[in-house]
Amino acid sequence: MSKRRICCIVSAIIFVLFAIFIVALILAQVFKPKHPILQTVSSTVDGISTNISLPYEVQLNFTLTLQMLLKNPNVADFEYKTVENLVYYRDTLVGNLTLPSSTLPAKGSVLLACPLFLQLDKFVANLGDIVQDVLHGKIVMETKARMPGKITLLGIFKIHLDSISHCNLVLGFPSMEVVDQVCDLSTKL
Repeated sequence: MSKRRICCIVSAIIFVLFAIFIVALILAQVFKPKHPILQTVSSTVDGISTNISLPYEVQLNFTLTLQMLLKNPNVADFEYKTVENLVYYRDTLVGNLTLPSSTLPAKGSVLLACPLFLQLDKFVANLGDIVQDVLHGKIVMETKARMPGKITLLGIFKIHLDSISHCNLVLGFPSMEVVDQVCDLSTKL
């Protein structure tokens, strides 16, 4: 073989490898996994019932409906396992709701209403705390939601993602309306 022919073959191989590298780089950017979104969009209080009887017996039952936005910004479907919503009052679990497993289509989203029936009197260790909160006109609650799942790229690569939403809600009393809501969103790969 002549030197010129060897040079042409080497150049062609380098060009093909460079083209493969560029195509792989573009595909990596297009198919790069993005964080799924699990966000509490709004929350409302429905079905309030209160009962106060002496001595020191307070019952407060209501339904807290969380509007949860589940969004998939990926170019592949996101298969999520059960979504668990937990509601806390003063670090004590007072309600939970589990949504079944499902799939969010590529670039798709869904808005779900998540009703949680809460009986604060059964979960609060010290009923004096809730009486004090009621007298101050506000009840502070905390919600935590977790959505574990995976996306499959090109039918080969499986990437596990875990989306977590944490919200602080302030309910006005006696109106029992949500007067303030602050939420944080985080995702783990």
